[in-house]
Amino acid sequence: MRFPRRTAHLPDDARAALDLARGERVLSAARQRDGEWVAATDQGLVGAGWRATWSAVTHAQWYDDASTLAVAWLDAEGGRHERSLVLDEPGLLPETVHERVTATILLSQHLAVSGRQGVRVVARRQPGSDEVQWQVVPDAGIDAADPQVSARVAAVMRAMATELGLR
Repeated sequence: MRFPRRTAHLPDDARAALDLARGERVLSAARQRDGEWVAATDQGLVGAGWRATWSAVTHAQWYDDASTLAVAWLDAEGGRHERSLVLDEPGLLPETVHERVTATILLSQHLAVSGRQGVRVVARRQPGSDEVQWQVVPDAGIDAADPQVSARVAAVMRAMATELGLR
């Protein structure tokens, strides 16, 4: 029988190191094997010196056998970032990350460009915001800046915006 996981209490010094915004609520937290803490807040996933808003996360996967949470996200300029968080006791952090990331997705569509390779177009909304954010995440080997690809992406975005009632 497996008992429910508990979320570790985030110590005050760890909270200070995470540089949380005033009023930002910690939903779950876990200590990494290197002693650093990571927290899932109402705004995003936060570690010492880094932050990924929920709507920027492009991939999050929990590997139970390795006690590792792999997270990838895009920054405001479209740069990719990745972290592999090896956790002492994961608590509810993996479930919280999954729930929060999923909640930001309004609509997602994969556009095949070359065989099965293509780009994923995602309409998302950050918690607490009415603004729809668009993400274009190319598969390996696909150039999203290619004029033919970007024209097809623009057409898909227009169709998705219509489906969401934004036009």
